[in-house]
Amino acid sequence: MVQGQVAGQQGQAAGRPERIRAAARRPWARELAVLAAYLAAGVAATWPLASYLTGKLPASRDVAVYVWDMWWVAHQITHLHDPWSTSYLAAPGGLQLGYHTLVPLLGAAMAPVTLAFGPSASYNLLVIAVPGLAAYALYRVARLWLPTLSGAIAAGAFFGLSAMLTYQAWYHLNIAYGTVFLPLTPSGCAARPRSAGA
Repeated sequence: MVQGQVAGQQGQAAGRPERIRAAARRPWARELAVLAAYLAAGVAATWPLASYLTGKLPASRDVAVYVWDMWWVAHQITHLHDPWSTSYLAAPGGLQLGYHTLVPLLGAAMAPVTLAFGPSASYNLLVIAVPGLAAYALYRVARLWLPTLSGAIAAGAFFGLSAMLTYQAWYHLNIAYGTVFLPLTPSGCAARPRSAGA
């Protein structure tokens, strides 16, 4: 009985590396690894912002506006009110927020984080994620055009981890997240080029 259990445990231990190798050969595992590497590189590129997740913010008026936006959208969602106008600014008349950098889609997506951990945590999470997401978006488009995986990975890294994008991530969240969708815009209209022999 004991020998059978030992043999079974050895068989399971020997099967684990094979299962890991089999999972690594799957396309979704490779894509997940590339995305995780880009996100980790984005955290490094925006450092020390990852250490601010507990509530600290960069000293900038723009940052304060985006944090207010995160709070405002989450507040309006929980109260089922219109997020496009407020009496909290320019009181008592209030403001229409159509020309304001409200980023309602980001605010709605981050509402659970905002409600659980506060708007500063939402802002900081968005900022540290944007370089990695932009890099992954360009990598996916580059896979259509570049012949090698390493070339596509390098193209994504050069785009997503560029100084221009990481600067925009720190100070202009709306521009940075708009940049994530930039590589995706032409890719939907263009087909993969065919080789001469195809």
